Amino acid sequence: MGRQEGHSVIHRKAADARKVFDARAMSPSRALRLSLARAADAVLDLAATVATLEQSVLAHGAIAREMGEDGLLLLLDGPDARRGALRFDTQFMAALVEVQTIGTVERAEAAPRNVTRTDAAIAAPLVDSMLERVDAFLAGRADRPDSAAPPGFRFGDMVEDLRTLTLALDAPDFDLFRVTVDLGEGAKTGVMTLLLPHEPAKRAAPDVAQGGTTLRGNALGAPVVLDAVIARLSLPLRDVCALMPGTVLNLSRRSIDDTTLMAAGSHPVAPAQLGQTGGWRAVRLLGPSDPADEAGASRPAAQIGAGQAEAATEDPAQPAPVPALRES
Repeated sequence: MGRQEGHSVIHRKAADARKVFDARAMSPSRALRLSLARAADAVLDLAATVATLEQSVLAHGAIAREMGEDGLLLLLDGPDARRGALRFDTQFMAALVEVQTIGTVERAEAAPRNVTRTDAAIAAPLVDSMLERVDAFLAGRADRPDSAAPPGFRFGDMVEDLRTLTLALDAPDFDLFRVTVDLGEGAKTGVMTLLLPHEPAKRAAPDVAQGGTTLRGNALGAPVVLDAVIARLSLPLRDVCALMPGTVLNLSRRSIDDTTLMAAGSHPVAPAQLGQTGGWRAVRLLGPSDPADEAGASRPAAQIGAGQAEAATEDPAQPAPVPALRES
C-alpha cells in the first residue's frame, strides 16, 4: 500500500471516529462531572468544581485497594438486584456536613473521624440527585456507550467497613470513577470514588456483503496502533541502562509542539497537538505528515492541561524536565 493510500485509509478512519465522537459528545465521565457539580448546587447550595476525573475498569479483587477504609462507604442499589458502591473521603464528607450545619465550608483540613448514619443521611440526597442527572444526560442515546453502566442506580445503605462492602458486591468487574473536587470555592478538596458494574463491550455485527465478509470491511475494521512521539533522544548505552522510575530527562519546550503520530515501522502519519477531552488524555490530528511541509510549518502550542497555558510564552530554548517512562 502506498503512502497516499495509507493516508487515505487513516483519514477515513479518523473521519468515522470523529462522527462517532460528535454523536457521543456526552460521555459517561463528562455526564458525571456535570451531574456532580449541578447536584451539589441544587441540593446543598454547595460550589463543587471537578478538578480531575479518572476512569478505569477494576477487577473485583482490587476493590479493597482502590476504595480505602476512611470516609463514608455507601452501597448503591441498581436494576436486576445489581449493586455498586460510592465513597466520600474525609474532606468531602466534612464539606457536606459543614455546609449543612453552618452554611459554609471551612478553610481548614478536617481531622479523620468515625462516620455515622447521620453522615449517610446527609449524603443520600446528593447521591440520588447526581445519579439521576447522569441517567438524564445519557438517556435518549441509542448507542449508549460501552463504558456506561445500566441506568437506575440509587443510594442504598451505609456500609460499616470495607469487608462488608466487598462481600455485597458480586459483579466480576466494575467501572471505577475517581473524582477530585474543589468544594466551597476551594475551601476543601475532596475525593469521590464511584463503582458501577462494568458492561462488556458489545460485539459489532460483521460487514457482510453477498454472503461473505468483504475485503473493505476487513481493512477498515482492522486495528491501527499509533504512538504519539513528543521527542527523540540519543543517550549513551550506560545512561539507558541506568534509567529507573523517577529519572528526569530534559526536553526542549519546543518539542511539545513537534508531537508526531507514528505508525508501525516508525512511519510518520501526521503532526498532532497534545490535550485532553472529557477527562481523557487526547491528541488532535493537524494534517498529513510531510517532511517538506514540516520544515517551515508553524504549529500551535499544545495545551497540556489547566494551569499550564502560560508555558507557551516562556523561552522555547529552555529545557523542561519531564519524568522518564517506567520500564514495562
